[in-house]
Amino acid sequence: MRTGKEKRFGLGRILLISSGIILIADALFVMSRISMNLGVMLPLLAGIPLLLFGLFLPGVRKLARKSRIVRAAAFLVSLVYLLSALTLTVTTGLILFNSAEPEDGADALIVLGGGIRGRSPSLTLKYRLDAAKEYADRNPDALIVLSGGQGPDETVSEAEVMRDYLLARGVPDERMIMEDASVSTEENFRFSKAIIDERIGSGAVVVFVTNRFHVFRSELVARHEGLDAEGIPARGVWYITPNDYMRECVAIVVYFVKGKI
Repeated sequence: MRTGKEKRFGLGRILLISSGIILIADALFVMSRISMNLGVMLPLLAGIPLLLFGLFLPGVRKLARKSRIVRAAAFLVSLVYLLSALTLTVTTGLILFNSAEPEDGADALIVLGGGIRGRSPSLTLKYRLDAAKEYADRNPDALIVLSGGQGPDETVSEAEVMRDYLLARGVPDERMIMEDASVSTEENFRFSKAIIDERIGSGAVVVFVTNRFHVFRSELVARHEGLDAEGIPARGVWYITPNDYMRECVAIVVYFVKGKI
C-alpha cells in the first residue's frame, strides 16, 4: 500500500507532466496560427523543462540524495518557476485592475499599431480598429491618429493599413492622420504626441486604443513620454490570450528594469 508521501510524489509528477504537455500543446497550436514571437515561445520554453522534470523525476530524486549540486539545481529551477508564476499573477492582476473604459469627450484618439498581413490587419489589430471606430462614432470631433510604422517583413506601414480599414467602414479621411514612423510603443506615443500638440495643443484630452492586455503598460509608457492618456481596452484573440499575458508580463518587467515605465 502506498504511503501518503508516495501519493503526493505521484500527484506531483502527474502535475508536472500534464502542465508541461499543456504548455507545449498551447505553443504548437498558436505557432500554427500566427507568426513566431516571444508569446508563442514562452509556453514552449516553460513546458519542456516541466515535462522532462516530471518524466525523469524518480531519477532526479535519486541523484539529489547523493549530490548537493543536483539538489541546489533542483531548488533553483523550482524557485525560478515559483517567482515566474508569482510575477505573472501580479502583472495579470495589474492589467485587469487597470483596464476600465475611459469616458467620452476626448480631443484625440490614438490607435496603436499591430501586426498586419499584406494590406490587411491581423485579428489583434482588427479588434483595436473596431474599438476605435466605436469610440470615434460616439465622439465625432475627436482627431484620430493612426500610429504604426513599417516592419522589416511588412510591405506597407501599419498606419496605412489601419487607414484603409477605417475608410472602408465609413470613417472620413479628414478625421485621420497617419503616424507611420514609429516602431515601438514609446515611439507610438512620442510621435503621436507631437502631432496632437501641433494640431490641437498641449492641453488636449487624449485616449488611445490597444488590446486589454496591453493597456496597463501602454498607459505607463505614455506617461513616461509626457502624455497623460487613458487606454480603451479592445478585446483580445481568445486562443492567444495566455500567450499575450505571458509576453506582457515579461515586457512589464523589462520596461520596469530599464526605467521605461
